Amino acid sequence: MKSNDVLCLLGISQRAGKLISGQDSVERAAMAKKVFLIIVSNDASQNTKKKMESLSIKTNIPIYYWAQSDELGKAIGKEQRKVIGITDKGIAKKIQRCINLLTGVGDIDETTRV
Repeated sequence: MKSNDVLCLLGISQRAGKLISGQDSVERAAMAKKVFLIIVSNDASQNTKKKMESLSIKTNIPIYYWAQSDELGKAIGKEQRKVIGITDKGIAKKIQRCINLLTGVGDIDETTRV
């Protein structure tokens, strides 16, 4: 398992139409219960991280801090992206498993925050 595996899964999600990006878009979709996983770039501002963490707690959606914004953007064929939402439950679980294996967190649970 490599870090690139997660980025490849994000690219596949984008091509399948199962990914949204941008803080406002992810917030709206999360409040509408259409997001199953939130990914925030490691280089996002503290304000963005705080808002997304609060959203994660409020909506009970797992959140991960992963990669740099330029890596996330490149993976989905766009410019830098600070916030990504996965809208497919199966893909979200697969991405969670990959990140957990890479970080040594272990098995996923519904409230994971890494």
